[in-house]
This record gives sequence, structure tokens and C-alpha cells, in this order.
Amino acid sequence: MKIKLDKSNELIQTATIWNAACQDVMDYGFAAHDYNKTRLNRATYSDLRDKYPTLPSALIQTARDQASDMLKRLRFEKKPFKHSLGAVRFDIRTMKVFLESGYCKLTTVFGRLRYDFRLPEYYQKYATWKVMNAQLKIAKNACYLNVQVEQPDPEIVMGDRRLGVDLGINNIAVCSDNTFWESGPVKAVKGKYQYLRSKLQSKGTRSAKRKLQKLSGRERRFQRDVNHNIANWIVSKPYDVIALEDLTNIRNGNKNEKLGKWSFAELRTIVEYKAMAIGKKAVAIDPRYTSRTCSKCGFQKKENRNGKTFKCKSCGFQIDADLNASRNIATFSRSDRSRLSVNQPIVAG
Repeated sequence: MKIKLDKSNELIQTATIWNAACQDVMDYGFAAHDYNKTRLNRATYSDLRDKYPTLPSALIQTARDQASDMLKRLRFEKKPFKHSLGAVRFDIRTMKVFLESGYCKLTTVFGRLRYDFRLPEYYQKYATWKVMNAQLKIAKNACYLNVQVEQPDPEIVMGDRRLGVDLGINNIAVCSDNTFWESGPVKAVKGKYQYLRSKLQSKGTRSAKRKLQKLSGRERRFQRDVNHNIANWIVSKPYDVIALEDLTNIRNGNKNEKLGKWSFAELRTIVEYKAMAIGKKAVAIDPRYTSRTCSKCGFQKKENRNGKTFKCKSCGFQIDADLNASRNIATFSRSDRSRLSVNQPIVAG
């Protein structure tokens, strides 16, 4: 979350000295071809304490950590550079952020200083979460503290109401409670992207290639947004356990002329972590035979399914094929066919 602070000379001087120390560590690490934090600390700590006597020891450690991470990320392909007013890294030793009370205490070259702020309404839902770390950024007219928080462990839902979810082309998601997320609107948008992509590819110019990159990014963001909306729709349902198909051993995404390649594995991953965040369980089910098994009598035969329609050759039960599969997924999740919960906690013996 992004918190606005009043700009002050104390923060500016702290950022200037901190970034200079960070640059010194990067200069040494680049010359020595080493990004190991322990070795960087042994080699530079004493010199930094002498060179920047007002910089607290804890901030020297965060500067070293930042330098190590930048060296490791660039793999010595080029020398990293820190702007004099670049972002300053704070950890639990160098800051205290009280989201509910609206103030923070930051370690600076002038000691520990307090700064008041107004938490935006959107972030109020995170006010009780645990603050892990933060980065201070100096802007033209203000300072901003980018705070990372961690959600406390949710209360585990102990019920056993199960929702089966079938993922597919005609309907991106079909739930065993007789609800469908149809792919029609998505196909329209994906079709537009597909048309534009083919037009640009046929040109083959440098400008067209740049536009293709931007188009790919927009399409990817659209797909991820849709997956988030579907996941929210699924996990908000009044069920305790969500059973989805295990797509580990199949191609990541099925292809359709209008829908294109859709990342169902991404959708499953989003559903899993959103379910875990509210204490629900998510289980992965082997998808074999879910489409050819009758959800009413259990009779299994390939000929039971004919396109979008499922009609049991034994009992005559007829239903939408995807809905039948989702009901089987919910049923199979209670048997040995299911895997362990994807968010099952590890308990030491």
C-alpha cells in the first residue's frame, strides 16, 4: 500500500546518505564479483561506519541487502546504479508503522522520527494486517512509504460443503451448484485481439512489432483480470471446500478458434490462494472420467457424452455435459481420487 508523508529535510538527507552507502557496497561487490551478503558486510561495514557516522547500523544493513539484491539480479552484466534520492529500504528494525493509528516511526540519520499520515479508505481493510517492510520514495512535493503487509492466518472453515468446478472452452467455469461463467463475452474480446494480432503480424515492420508487444501485454492483463473475477465469484459461494481439476500433467491452456489459449492453470492458482485467504480449502482432482461418468448413477461410458450434452446410457439421465463433470468433481473430491488440500497446513509430528 502507498502512504503519503510530508516531505522533510530529515528524510531527504537520510535518503541521500543511505543511497550513497548502498552505491559504495555495489561498487565493491561489482569489482569483487560477489553479491554474498555476509562477505559484503565483512568487507564494507567498518568503512561505511567511518564514512557515514550518522547513518545507523540497521540502515547500513538494509543498504547492504539492497546492494546484494541488485548485484544478484543483474548478474554483473552491468554495474548497478542508485540515484541519490532513490528508494530507501526499511525493515522491522528500522521502522514501526501503525496503520490503525495513522502514524509511523522511521529510523533516520537524525534518530527515530515520527510521521503522521492518513490511511486511504481503500487500504482500511488492511489496517489490522502485520507490517513486514517498506520502501521510502522521495517525490517532487511529497514522500511516499510503500508498505508491504502480511495477512494474519484466517480462521479455518471446518465444514464440508463441497463445490465442484469444471474448467472448459464453452464455459470457462461451471460449478456444481448449477451456475455457469460463460465464455461468450470473453471470446468477443479475445477475437478482437486475435484479429489485430494477425493484421500486425502480416505487416512485419518494426513499428508493428512494437505494437504487438503492447497488444500482448493488454491481452495478458485482460485475461488475468477475468481470471481474478471468476476466482472471486467461485470463492464467494457458500461452500467450505472447492474442488478443481488438476491440470498439472496437461498443456497449460486449451485452445479454441475464438477463445484462443486460456490459462486455466492460472485460474486454478488464483482460486487456491483466494480460498486460503478466507480459511476455505481447495483440493485438486484427477479429471479423468469426470466427463463420461453419470453424476446420478455412477455409470461410466465414453458414449455417455455427446458434445455439450450428457445422456447416461444406463439410467437415461440427461444434463449439460460440463455441469455433469462439475458434479463428479465434487463427488470425487471425497474419495481417494482427490489429492491433499493445496493449502493444507504442514503439521510437525
